[in-house]
Amino acid sequence: MSRASLLLALSALACKPAARPGALRVSLVVSEAGLAGKPEIGETAAQLRGELQQVLEGTGRFSVREGGPVQVRMEIDRVQRVLAPAPMVLPAQPPGPDREMADVAITLEMTSMGAQGDVDRLVAEGEARRPTGADDSLDPAARHAAFDAALDAALHEAVIALRDQVDARRKTEKELLADLASPEARVRDYAIRVLADRRSPAAVPQLITRLQDENPEVARRAAGALIAIGDRRAVVPLIEMTRKRRSEDVGPILYAIGSLGGSEAEAFLFTLESGSPDEEIRRAARGAYQDLLRKKQEDAARVSDGRKAP
Repeated sequence: MSRASLLLALSALACKPAARPGALRVSLVVSEAGLAGKPEIGETAAQLRGELQQVLEGTGRFSVREGGPVQVRMEIDRVQRVLAPAPMVLPAQPPGPDREMADVAITLEMTSMGAQGDVDRLVAEGEARRPTGADDSLDPAARHAAFDAALDAALHEAVIALRDQVDARRKTEKELLADLASPEARVRDYAIRVLADRRSPAAVPQLITRLQDENPEVARRAAGALIAIGDRRAVVPLIEMTRKRRSEDVGPILYAIGSLGGSEAEAFLFTLESGSPDEEIRRAARGAYQDLLRKKQEDAARVSDGRKAP
């Protein structure tokens, strides 16, 4: 970070908003080893920790303390120069020539120890590109400034994603169900994650609707949530989903259908594992069908032993 940028950061720290009551106390980890082989990042681990602290505390949701019960680890996943078209100024403007861009991607991983000794984990990602001006200038400082700006933008994006996930966990079921209709894919995604963790049966109808989400990642997340909740109302919509996906994407859906079980799931998988013209789909259906039968036998054994099936 340049001297001017560092002074600006220190100034911002001096007037940052106070943490909200109940702000999450976190400790920070940025390893020096993680910066090895990344000369474009002209900062030490200590400097990056300072920047991360500034952005986290700037949200008002986090309070950085040494030895805090929750740990936030920052990893720089990608630092590279790439050639990409310059951003368009007008919508109808034809793409410009490729220009050198500073490309940075980071991950923030927040972990804490649960009451039962299990590790609770949230992951947030950020990435950004900024033009280096290498076509117009031979000044190495201009390239460094571009990487500095890309890192700053990626860091802010990741922190916002982490903040929004923490906020989602504090929402009521009613608020989360409302978020499923949000125009923002990330808001829908975070709501689905929390509803899956809570095993919320009331969310099943809207999660079924999200199977048709325009964002493929959100649709996959909805399928996973329905599996976690274990509601067989999802079987028929999942079957329908297999008919609208490429063969290489169908396998995980078939295993989801098998994990939910029931007569409809069993009949569908039995038919598919012997009748699909696609060998890859037949193989996946066979595995899902065998898993379903095994679980069915285990449940029957529990009932005969007088134990309740999970």
